[in-house]
Amino acid sequence: MLENFVDVSKDEKNFMHMWNSFVRKHRVIADGHISWACEAFSKLHAPEFVRSRSLAGCWRIFMVKLYNHGLLDARTMNDCNIILEQYHKQSSNPKS
Repeated sequence: MLENFVDVSKDEKNFMHMWNSFVRKHRVIADGHISWACEAFSKLHAPEFVRSRSLAGCWRIFMVKLYNHGLLDARTMNDCNIILEQYHKQSSNPKS
Protein backbone atom coordinates (compact mmCIF):
# COMPACT_ATOMS: atom_id res chain seq x y z
CA MET A 1 0.00 0.00 0.00
CA LEU A 2 2.94 2.34 0.51
CA GLU A 3 3.44 2.47 -3.24
CA ASN A 4 0.10 4.28 -3.57
CA PHE A 5 1.41 7.38 -1.77
CA VAL A 6 2.37 10.06 -4.26
CA ASP A 7 3.45 12.82 -1.87
CA VAL A 8 6.16 10.71 -0.22
CA SER A 9 9.74 10.33 -1.46
CA LYS A 10 11.29 6.99 -2.41
CA ASP A 11 13.51 7.06 0.70
CA GLU A 12 10.52 7.81 2.93
CA LYS A 13 8.66 4.82 1.47
CA ASN A 14 11.75 2.65 1.85
CA PHE A 15 12.12 3.73 5.47
CA MET A 16 8.46 3.02 6.24
CA HIS A 17 8.82 -0.44 4.72
CA MET A 18 11.99 -1.10 6.76
CA TRP A 19 10.34 -0.03 10.03
CA ASN A 20 7.09 -1.90 9.39
CA SER A 21 8.97 -5.09 8.49
CA PHE A 22 11.13 -4.79 11.60
CA VAL A 23 8.15 -4.23 13.88
CA ARG A 24 6.26 -7.21 12.44
CA LYS A 25 9.28 -9.54 12.55
CA HIS A 26 10.24 -8.62 16.12
CA ARG A 27 6.67 -8.34 17.39
CA VAL A 28 6.95 -4.83 18.74
CA ILE A 29 3.42 -4.58 20.11
CA ALA A 30 3.65 -2.45 23.25
CA ASP A 31 4.69 1.14 23.80
CA GLY A 32 7.29 -0.11 26.28
CA HIS A 33 9.08 -1.99 23.50
CA ILE A 34 9.77 1.12 21.43
CA SER A 35 13.07 2.09 23.09
CA TRP A 36 14.51 -1.39 22.61
CA ALA A 37 13.17 -1.51 19.05
CA CYS A 38 14.74 1.81 18.11
CA GLU A 39 18.18 0.77 19.33
CA ALA A 40 17.94 -2.64 17.66
CA PHE A 41 16.68 -1.02 14.44
CA SER A 42 19.60 1.44 14.49
CA LYS A 43 22.09 -1.40 14.88
CA LEU A 44 20.45 -3.51 12.18
CA HIS A 45 20.16 -0.75 9.58
CA ALA A 46 23.25 1.33 10.41
CA PRO A 47 24.91 0.41 7.08
CA GLU A 48 21.94 1.71 5.08
CA PHE A 49 21.68 4.87 7.18
CA VAL A 50 25.39 5.62 6.80
CA ARG A 51 25.18 5.15 3.01
CA SER A 52 22.08 7.32 2.61
CA ARG A 53 21.82 10.66 4.39
CA SER A 54 18.22 10.94 3.25
CA LEU A 55 17.31 7.58 4.77
CA ALA A 56 19.12 8.53 7.99
CA GLY A 57 17.16 11.78 8.00
CA CYS A 58 13.89 9.84 7.71
CA TRP A 59 14.95 7.73 10.71
CA ARG A 60 15.82 10.79 12.80
CA ILE A 61 12.56 12.56 11.93
CA PHE A 62 10.65 9.39 12.83
CA MET A 63 12.41 9.25 16.20
CA VAL A 64 11.41 12.88 16.83
CA LYS A 65 7.80 11.94 16.08
CA LEU A 66 8.02 9.04 18.53
CA TYR A 67 9.47 11.45 21.10
CA ASN A 68 6.67 13.98 20.52
CA HIS A 69 4.11 11.23 21.17
CA GLY A 70 5.82 10.22 24.41
CA LEU A 71 6.96 6.86 23.04
CA LEU A 72 10.71 7.54 23.04
CA ASP A 73 12.93 9.37 25.49
CA ALA A 74 15.82 11.70 24.68
CA ARG A 75 18.42 9.29 26.05
CA THR A 76 17.35 6.54 23.65
CA MET A 77 17.32 8.99 20.74
CA ASN A 78 20.87 9.97 21.66
CA ASP A 79 21.90 6.31 21.98
CA CYS A 80 20.51 5.57 18.50
CA ASN A 81 22.44 8.48 17.02
CA ILE A 82 25.61 7.33 18.78
CA ILE A 83 25.14 3.86 17.25
CA LEU A 84 25.02 5.44 13.79
CA GLU A 85 28.02 7.69 14.49
CA GLN A 86 30.09 4.75 15.74
CA TYR A 87 29.20 2.67 12.70
CA HIS A 88 30.15 5.59 10.45
CA LYS A 89 33.53 5.97 12.19
CA GLN A 90 34.20 2.23 11.97
CA SER A 91 33.28 2.04 8.30
CA SER A 92 35.35 5.08 7.34
CA ASN A 93 38.42 3.95 9.34
CA PRO A 94 38.61 0.16 8.91
CA LYS A 95 41.43 -1.45 10.87
CA SER A 96 43.94 -3.35 8.77
